[in-house]
Amino acid sequence: MRFGIRSFLELSPNRFRFLVDMKIPRSLLVIPFPHPRAIVGRSLRAIYHRLPLTPSGRSFLKSASYRFLSPLIEGTASYRHWREEQQAKDDVEVDVDLDREERISTITPPQMFPVPDAGLVEAAAGLVLPFAEDPEVTILMPVHNQAGFTFCCLQSIAAVPPRASIEIIVIDDASTDETPELLRSVSGIRYLRNDPNRGFLLSCNRGAALARGRYLLLLNNDTQVQAGWLDALLDVFKEEPGTGIAGSKLIYPSGHLQEAGAALKRDGRVELIGLNQDPAEPIYNRRRRVDHCSGASILIEKSLFDRLEGFDEVYAPAYYEDCDLSLRVQSLGYDVVYEPKSVVVHHLSVSTNARPTEKMARIAANSAIFLDRWQATLDELDAVRLIAFFLPQFHPIPENDRWWGKGFTEWTNVTRARPNFAGHQQPQLPADLGFYDLRLAETRQAQADLARDYGIHGFCYYYYWFGGKRLLNRPLDEILASGQPDFPFCICWANESWSRRWDGRESDILMAQQHSEPDDLAFIRHLQPLLRDRRYIRINGRPLILIYRIELFPDPARTAEVWREYCARAGLGELFLACVQSFGLTADPRDFGFDAVVEFPPHDLSVPVDPQPPMDNPDFTGRVYDYRATAERFMQRPLPEHRFFRTAMPSWDNTARRQDAGTIFLGSTPRLYEHWLSTLVEQSRQLNSPGERFVFVNAWNEWAEGNHLEPDLRYGHGYLDATRAALGGLIPLRPALTRETAVTEVSARSTSSGRVGAC
Repeated sequence: MRFGIRSFLELSPNRFRFLVDMKIPRSLLVIPFPHPRAIVGRSLRAIYHRLPLTPSGRSFLKSASYRFLSPLIEGTASYRHWREEQQAKDDVEVDVDLDREERISTITPPQMFPVPDAGLVEAAAGLVLPFAEDPEVTILMPVHNQAGFTFCCLQSIAAVPPRASIEIIVIDDASTDETPELLRSVSGIRYLRNDPNRGFLLSCNRGAALARGRYLLLLNNDTQVQAGWLDALLDVFKEEPGTGIAGSKLIYPSGHLQEAGAALKRDGRVELIGLNQDPAEPIYNRRRRVDHCSGASILIEKSLFDRLEGFDEVYAPAYYEDCDLSLRVQSLGYDVVYEPKSVVVHHLSVSTNARPTEKMARIAANSAIFLDRWQATLDELDAVRLIAFFLPQFHPIPENDRWWGKGFTEWTNVTRARPNFAGHQQPQLPADLGFYDLRLAETRQAQADLARDYGIHGFCYYYYWFGGKRLLNRPLDEILASGQPDFPFCICWANESWSRRWDGRESDILMAQQHSEPDDLAFIRHLQPLLRDRRYIRINGRPLILIYRIELFPDPARTAEVWREYCARAGLGELFLACVQSFGLTADPRDFGFDAVVEFPPHDLSVPVDPQPPMDNPDFTGRVYDYRATAERFMQRPLPEHRFFRTAMPSWDNTARRQDAGTIFLGSTPRLYEHWLSTLVEQSRQLNSPGERFVFVNAWNEWAEGNHLEPDLRYGHGYLDATRAALGGLIPLRPALTRETAVTEVSARSTSSGRVGAC
């Protein structure tokens, strides 16, 4: 039966009018299908991909539509796939990290002064604050009522006076409680009064104009400072050239973390990093650049504040003025730095919570102003760049011909894999790209185009260098020479000896690795053309080099020193060196002169499947793991204090290399992978500094390890769809690909391209 526009109108006139309004191409509606259900499904899918919705809104609409229309479409492949995804989603219930939850529930509150109920003015008469005529720092404290909180804040400063010389200017914004009498009774402060109420922003600007210190410390009156809070902020300016603003670690009176810096989202939201977590966790105790630090306790040089003409009065009386200041500071090339050693207890919005309606209206108005001014900057700050590990193996080389047989490539292994037990998905065969040959420029271009379409920022090519001898280098050499594809890349030096580990004979060394200082120098000199290429991936302007096994260097710190010295002399600038967390690496990279660690699942945190599946292969001696449980363990792992780039893994099954002794992860699906990756993306947005928001995927094309984003015959573009969704983007609309058409297309491409190997 053939259905066209007339049949579709008879079936659903309201939906057709909606499609006309949406300007859906007519070609999408005139499609021959054997049943009306298919027409409904295809048309709704077209609408879905064109609706201007956020990812969360899109997900909600998809689920609601499938549930509502289930009687019509329950027989379709699309509906069955959605049901599988929902089941997987239901299964993704990340186990509670009991140790962490217990720590959070037993956090000890900090020592604080209680807010007195009465006798404030009398108590204030005995309060003496540090005061200098020529101070290093001017503390600006705007207040409006809440005299008890103001008194306790001043009391805390007197109790733990800083080493730096200070003056305190308190700007009273037309308070109607005991605040005026209290402040006139305190010794060692400069008291200003606004009448009428001018609001937080204008009060700060007024106080700043009268300040005598080199630095301004903006401090809310609903805070209590802890020992060393101000001196730690001053240390940031002394130790971190280019600092524009330094902000404190803010904690609640309960002792829970309120803010370890803040992330500015592309929709204008301010996300407090570490909210309600344990402030003692290492990840919250690393000084780092952030998007923003809330104005409850921030330090800025007065000259910079004056240059910016203070808070922008367009935000008066309050809200978003501190966010705007952070971005204006960064627009001039300065950094906003979070300093965990500066600890301040903050009650949070004590005075403004008394006027909730007014507060929300003002926040909404100022959010619109802020977004209009900074949307492009916020989009950039909120972006996370995804790098996929890339195996440049899929082409013949003389060495592989000699070791493994004429014409050998990884495809030889891939096609001979067989299932070891019922339900074991082997062999895993490619779909869109076929059994490609990386010597072909069109293959490399197709890979780059596909990766870019799904939001992947670049590839990290494994680089094989053995004392000047290179292997599998042709693809990257031709990319460098031709300038194509125009797609970012970096390298990971796979710096171990090349053995027959792939087929279980690790003791058989095929190409030995001999590390030495002369070889270190030769290696970095050889990389110079790559590092100069405009496509080469940089982190804050620094070329990124990964090392697979740092522990194999005799002296990693010396290696890093040699490389950095050479690059400085060659005009390449500062390197960004990262070591891969493989084979049990737990060290701090800074101990070796490196900058960061790149996580590398499934190393170290794999969880065995329970129960083990019954084997059809009696010779199997390998290991079977639980993908879901392993993903949970990786997501929950405590994060270190040093720079740490997260990595997700689509799947893993190296049966193609080791039929009888492989490592297999059961239960991987695009939905589970999406959950894992989206968790890491959000962590990167929160915990990595601007310019350092990178996440890795292991891997783009490890076909013999069953670990690939490239489309296969089972899931098609499923893992690519999941990648794009995890990054918060839209999924490209493309023609449906069935197993039968995929096999036909793969065969045709493989034949016409002259691909080689046993495949």
